[in-house]
Amino acid sequence: MITLMLAEALLGALTTWFIIKAGRAVANNGFLPRDLVWIVVAQSASYVAGALSWFFAQRAGFHAYGRYMLQFARDNRNFTRLLPDKRAREQIEPFLTNTTFNNIFKLMDETQDQLKLLLGLVLNSFVLGVAIHAGLPAAYAATFAILMAVQWVVQRRVAEIFLENQRQNNRLTAHGYTAWDNVFSGNRYNRRLWLGGFKEKLRDCFRAQVNAIMARESLSSMGGIIGLTIVFSIMTYVAISNADDIDVLVALAATLPRQIEMTDNVYSLASGWNDMLALWTRLGAVVHSMRPSPDPNFDQRIKFDRLVLRENDRTNVCSSVDEAMRLVLAKRHGRVNVRGGSGKSMLLAALKAEIKNRAYYWPTTDRLALRFCMQAGWDEMHDEHEAWRKRRQAGFSSGERQLKSLEEIVAHTDAPIYLLDEWDANLDPANRATADVLVESLAHRARVVEISHRDRV
Repeated sequence: MITLMLAEALLGALTTWFIIKAGRAVANNGFLPRDLVWIVVAQSASYVAGALSWFFAQRAGFHAYGRYMLQFARDNRNFTRLLPDKRAREQIEPFLTNTTFNNIFKLMDETQDQLKLLLGLVLNSFVLGVAIHAGLPAAYAATFAILMAVQWVVQRRVAEIFLENQRQNNRLTAHGYTAWDNVFSGNRYNRRLWLGGFKEKLRDCFRAQVNAIMARESLSSMGGIIGLTIVFSIMTYVAISNADDIDVLVALAATLPRQIEMTDNVYSLASGWNDMLALWTRLGAVVHSMRPSPDPNFDQRIKFDRLVLRENDRTNVCSSVDEAMRLVLAKRHGRVNVRGGSGKSMLLAALKAEIKNRAYYWPTTDRLALRFCMQAGWDEMHDEHEAWRKRRQAGFSSGERQLKSLEEIVAHTDAPIYLLDEWDANLDPANRATADVLVESLAHRARVVEISHRDRV
């Protein structure tokens, strides 16, 4: 990608050289049509090199996003305690969906654009300095140095503004994840509460967005004014100093469109650096959120005094995760039924966090990636209503999907410990009996810790 962008900039500078040469040929009555042909060929080749560099930039973006998701999977595979943590979910989920994807590709596009502008300015300035006057590249260099100095002075404050903008965008995006339940449930009470929270987050997000845009546009406008002032002052000085030199005046006139374009590029470069700073700040938030902070009060929220672990006819009251661990690890096979009030699901999550990869954990959510769902194409449905309709067309009710999930877990997993959270929640008596046979088959080859509706019978 960088090689192609360098080739694009070199060909653009070569075009500038051909324009200067053609202008001088016109002044000396030596202009030939082939001069125009060389200009067209060089500039066209520059466009082709730029188009080819786009392909490699996109490939790099997909590679970066893939690396991010793989790193996230490696870092967080044992943070089971964070599953019910709403705060952590609101912080992290936007980065796993479109936010990180968009930020990475925006960063790649901005990087590509900025490198193109920078290389083009450097090489075209060099040609102008050699062919016309050394003051021209000095003007562009001074403009660039001043703009970078301004960026350095205000970068911390601007970064804070951009980070707050990203934070508010994430809050608004995460709040949208709950729209389906609160709107389609038809409950006026819940819908009113959801809309109240949405309006509050919308106002906060709007204020943060305005602050970010004002910071970016203020710096960009200042950069454009500085660039125009310096470059056109030098051009005026060169024209006055060489009033009797026809070659210099013709070269200035011939390259005036190019220099106006370059001045605009300096402005775009300043604006682009602000966007780069914003994207870099947002990616910093992405990296910071790659490893969510564990919930420090998770164990304290489990009501251990109300949890009972029953195995066959033996009953055990647990007062800590360690006691539950000792009971689970006491045997290699058999079923342990978790009973009690609140905290049963949290206990299974805590056991999974302690046992890690030796345990297979099936939470109550219906979001685990399973083969029969992927074969039906449900995981590719972006519209939840359409996904639900496809499931119904396939002939699977919620209970049947749960039974098929359990069948797949039994057939395709091999763990010494299974943690099953309400595996029979949506099953009628007939399917529950079938599922119980499957769980019993797991208990013959592994240790099964289960939360079951059998508790309430």
